[in-house]
Amino acid sequence: MQPIIELRDVWKIYQMDKVQVPALKGLNIKIRPQEFVAVIGPSGSGKSTCMNMIGCLDIPSRGTVFLEGKDISKLHESDLAQIRG
Repeated sequence: MQPIIELRDVWKIYQMDKVQVPALKGLNIKIRPQEFVAVIGPSGSGKSTCMNMIGCLDIPSRGTVFLEGKDISKLHESDLAQIRG
């Protein structure tokens, strides 16, 4: 069964002045229909960044996010806005 959401080798790096701060490093997730997923971890571990990727609210610095098999980086912002509701 094809995943609804797939994050493949996803990295998110934030630029803070002259310092690069990695929030996600090589994250791989597949979420299939009917699955229940919990994202847990300590403060600063990348949970919110992960959820922003899953919710198509942000794009990765590296890697790919697929929504129903489609690479979200190839979708127009208007398409992403419609997906988000």
